[in-house]
Amino acid sequence: MKIFEIDYRRLIALLLPPGLRKGRMKAWLNALVYPVQLLYNDFKANRRNNLYRISITPQVCFLEKAINDRYDYIERRIRIADVLLKEVLFIYQRNENKPLMLYRRADGLPLNLYLKTETNSVTVDFLVLLPAGLRFAEDEMRAFIDSYKLASKDYKIQLT
Repeated sequence: MKIFEIDYRRLIALLLPPGLRKGRMKAWLNALVYPVQLLYNDFKANRRNNLYRISITPQVCFLEKAINDRYDYIERRIRIADVLLKEVLFIYQRNENKPLMLYRRADGLPLNLYLKTETNSVTVDFLVLLPAGLRFAEDEMRAFIDSYKLASKDYKIQLT
């Protein structure tokens, strides 16, 4: 927005009466305004950071953009993926008298066994997939992701 664009050198020249517009007077006023210019530059940098921060939402594409901007700016290899969940299959011993048993190949019934991390007993909602060799501090990354994600969503950071 133009409301925050201030050229202090030009402002000094415009507000100074024409009779006082000499080189020495302008230099003196520029020296007086210099600390204000430093504060103004800090304000503009903070405003730019705040506008970027509020442009990031918990949507996957924006969250992925923010993580890549922070940790892998050049190659942008960090991805966010959904967790692929399989149906839980319990295996019981015969003496438990439960209905499910394993079949042999001769029976012709396929039976896939999954790890606990692959079934729907997993409590995470999405995975943050990081490339191998990426240098990061996990606690810092978790704090960064937590500041943008929805409070009800859980995630897991996984190296690929």
